[in-house]
Amino acid sequence: MNLNDASSSNADRILIKQAMLNRDPAWRLPRPQTWRVITDITVDWMVIALSVWATYRIGWAASVFALVVIGNRQRALGNLLHEAGHGNLSAHRETNDALAHFLLAPPLLNSLSVYREQHAHHHAWLGHPERDPDLLPQVVFEGGHWYHAYLYHLATFSIFRGSIMGHLAVGNLTHCQRFAIFTWWIVVGLPIAKANPHFALMFCVLWFGARATVFHAITTFREMTDHYGLKPGGTFNFTREIPDHGLLSVLLHPHHNGYHLTHHLFPTIPYHQLPRLHARLMKLSDYKDRALVCHGYLKGSSSSVAGWGANHG
Repeated sequence: MNLNDASSSNADRILIKQAMLNRDPAWRLPRPQTWRVITDITVDWMVIALSVWATYRIGWAASVFALVVIGNRQRALGNLLHEAGHGNLSAHRETNDALAHFLLAPPLLNSLSVYREQHAHHHAWLGHPERDPDLLPQVVFEGGHWYHAYLYHLATFSIFRGSIMGHLAVGNLTHCQRFAIFTWWIVVGLPIAKANPHFALMFCVLWFGARATVFHAITTFREMTDHYGLKPGGTFNFTREIPDHGLLSVLLHPHHNGYHLTHHLFPTIPYHQLPRLHARLMKLSDYKDRALVCHGYLKGSSSSVAGWGANHG
């Protein structure tokens, strides 16, 4: 990707926004619904807490189920942190950032400001081999299938380390940012440990066990479905759109995170508005004729893994 590609991505956004306004001059960008965001965050944390409690009461026999549920909800919280990076949790920046600072970023061992800066580079330099921090190197195996590429990235140590340690895995955190993460864990963890040490220990084991297994597997797959195997050169050429597909989407793309093309075209649209916006965009020929819409995850020429194998990219 070069400067022309960056200009092409900007042109794509301008073109689609203008097409929307031409079709409906009264259309305006939807605003965040903070009550919806708080509800989603609360539900995610309640599901995590109930999973730990179930394992605490039933025993380690329930741990496999708990790891799946917790890893999935960790991905859900990560997707909401992504929304916070765009300021999409609330129309008020202070509220948006407070939700991220207290409920999203530190438990995932992340810093909101670091995430926001890195993700801004991803949008600005989509597909650039040096400037896009989210770009995954493309690998080709002779006669390889999609899962060969997936397993390669799943086993890449830097990706695995990032899944477990978040921003603590890299050296670009300031002392204050690192202190904020540790402080959150101390402030939240000590009262729980004092009240019930066994429950606190079980939470930590399940939390980091989920990060090393289910969260890592989901995050790597989700990251690859966004852009992997596509040729850089504008938003449409390099971004997939994966509409909600029932339970699989709840597992792999919680909080409508699969609408990635729509997100890149309208990054300030809140996640809970993306399905409705996608439906509107599909009525525009400027979008429908160019969008790479995946109608499944694993099967078919329009699946999310099409292009990951030996002939991709």
